[in-house]
Amino acid sequence: MNNYQKLEKMDRALRMMEDLKNSQVAMVEKSSKLQMDAMEFNFSEMEKNMGDLFSRFNETLDIINAEIDRFEIKRNKFEEKHGLDKEEELNTGSN
Repeated sequence: MNNYQKLEKMDRALRMMEDLKNSQVAMVEKSSKLQMDAMEFNFSEMEKNMGDLFSRFNETLDIINAEIDRFEIKRNKFEEKHGLDKEEELNTGSN
């Protein structure tokens, strides 16, 4: 696998992490909504469980965000180290 292929694979991984993040955001929002609904229904066990899920989902979202940040830095350094950013500029500049 050459460096350009590695960079493409890194970009795919970043897109997958972004998808994972978006899914996690939806889970945070839904668990929060369900917790509020449980409060209205006066279902204390459901309220507690949805609150627990909300906390877990939020913690997981923090982990995903941190990993995306770390991975983007590594990906960008890899791109710069191997001159792949300059190669893209040359290709777009010649069109």
